[in-house]
Amino acid sequence: MSKKNITYFGEVDNEVDNKEEDYFEGHVMICNKDAELDLDFCNYEGNPKDWSAELEGYLSNLFKYKTEIDKSILKDYDDGGTTNEYVRWHLDDWEAIDDLLPNADSTKTKEEQFLSLLIQRVETITFYPGDNHYAVWDYMIDSENSDEIVVVHTDNKGKILDITWES
Repeated sequence: MSKKNITYFGEVDNEVDNKEEDYFEGHVMICNKDAELDLDFCNYEGNPKDWSAELEGYLSNLFKYKTEIDKSILKDYDDGGTTNEYVRWHLDDWEAIDDLLPNADSTKTKEEQFLSLLIQRVETITFYPGDNHYAVWDYMIDSENSDEIVVVHTDNKGKILDITWES
């Protein structure tokens, strides 16, 4: 059984079709916060030798993709999209919001403060080799008090496919 050393994950079984495990965890610091990385082969149907180079390519551009995703989240908010609904729901209906915002920049509106915090809060990035939605980025404003998530799906080249709100 051969293993590959994958950035942020450590050793991962290279023979996906003969593996004992189909799920691996790693970690990366994003915005001074530990973000969990998940590698999920549960539905993998690709060539077992192709996945690692593709993943390393994505991981080598992770922070570039993060910057593009953050811009898209902000644009989605400005365009009245899903992110706007997510922010409005939290500001209007979530009692814990005032506990979070005093730590933000008080020269900004509550919406700007909220968005500023949100784009710093990547909880999890899950990779699905062989899937069109290759990487799933989960942003959570406060994982201890809310299970509401802004989810961004990208392809294997970091192209943003959609932004959704899930819980």
